[in-house]
Amino acid sequence: MLSFGSCDDGFEDLNVNPAKPSQISPATKLTYAQLYTGGKSYVAYLFWNMIHLMPDIQHLNITHYGPIFNYKEGHTHWFFEEQYQTSVKSIVDLEVQLEKSDSPTAAIDLAIARVQKVLIFSRLTDAYGDIPYTEAGRGFIDGIRFPKYDKQSDIYADMLTTLENSAATLNSGGSNSYGSADLLFGGDNTKWKKFANSLMLRLAMRMVKVDPAAAQTWAAKAIAGGVMESNDDIAFVQYENNANSFGPNVNPLTKCFTSRHENQVKISKTFMDFMKTRNDPRVSVLCSTVDGNTDFDLQFGQDINDPTRGAANSKPNINIFGGSGIIIYDAPFFFQTYAEVEFMLAEAAERWNLAGGDVEAHYNAGVRAAMSYLSMYGHGVEITNTQIDDYLTANPFVPAEALKMINEQYWVATFGNGLETYSNWKRSGYPQLVPFAIAATLTNGQIPRRFVYPGSEKLNNPTNVAAAIEQQGGDTLLTRMWWDAE
Repeated sequence: MLSFGSCDDGFEDLNVNPAKPSQISPATKLTYAQLYTGGKSYVAYLFWNMIHLMPDIQHLNITHYGPIFNYKEGHTHWFFEEQYQTSVKSIVDLEVQLEKSDSPTAAIDLAIARVQKVLIFSRLTDAYGDIPYTEAGRGFIDGIRFPKYDKQSDIYADMLTTLENSAATLNSGGSNSYGSADLLFGGDNTKWKKFANSLMLRLAMRMVKVDPAAAQTWAAKAIAGGVMESNDDIAFVQYENNANSFGPNVNPLTKCFTSRHENQVKISKTFMDFMKTRNDPRVSVLCSTVDGNTDFDLQFGQDINDPTRGAANSKPNINIFGGSGIIIYDAPFFFQTYAEVEFMLAEAAERWNLAGGDVEAHYNAGVRAAMSYLSMYGHGVEITNTQIDDYLTANPFVPAEALKMINEQYWVATFGNGLETYSNWKRSGYPQLVPFAIAATLTNGQIPRRFVYPGSEKLNNPTNVAAAIEQQGGDTLLTRMWWDAE
């Protein structure tokens, strides 16, 4: 009896399911977080990016829904609700797991996870402003079901410090355990270090209007630490070619194009005119007629305020990517490109004489990278060096218009990544865009400046949302976030 009562090891084993792991591996969690950073499904992506953002920044016109849908607040809820349920929860869980791990690769694994975390939260705060950050994703871990909303200024300060520390760890040597499970860089620490510094540069440039001194300091740190150096360093996820999938394993953007192509998706006249007046070879790569013809002369855009824009068969449809069969479901999704980095280096050189001070050299490198990286879409898509040379010769850099030209090219280079295009347009003011006519009644004649908080948050987390609205100064499409100072 005494012996029986003093030992229960056998009974403990009986209560453990040997087929069920007690903890999911860090590699699996990273894959999940990366895959869902791009979007849970094309349906959600359709509403907040394709219907709301890309028309606002005048990359696209969505004729099927009409312009009023571009200003429908409910469309902006999808991004918040989707990301907090998937990528946020997963990356926070991974961070906590690695903080407690005694694995020899834990330090490097954690640094990579934290860079991914900054990517996720930077996208969210750039869309909404003040958001749950320090308490986000900790419902199961700490029982925090109703997280507070942190100020965007505090979030940026923490993200920048996180990137600085992570880049230092990644630069110190050692290996990680992710390998091919890392969808962005295949476990390459050097590329992760460059990405950390490139993200740091992006966040630094966001602050030029609100805190130019800090922007310069962090930009200098990022450049000194080593940013992307070629298209081989681009941060992207390569998706699967699965026509029957709704996501997240297929590219959400091109899935939207292929599912909404019949009289619904048209290139904006603003975007098309900018390219065609400069004889931009990207026209025939990014666009096609509804029957798949990519001939340069056949491409045109539609004005956002064209009264026939919503009429069936009003004009020959302009498809993007998928209509010509160039890019379908397996298209890569780009989170940050080398072209973007070169344009930021050009601006840093112009503003602060950083990055060697040669503005034109970085500008030209950005244009080259923005055209040549399109070959990553595959299917024979390629712009030749001769075409790029001809473009730069015909459209030379003008020093007196440096900031304008740099950020207009950024606008073209980020086609498809609506959130990044939108954020850079807000901070730089370029290109100069015209709002929908409906904006005169819905947003006081202005293009929206942010996404509004979801109704689900106002219902389930009302106290913290109310505090966030008060500290941010409102919750409308025109409420200015911290770094988007007037």
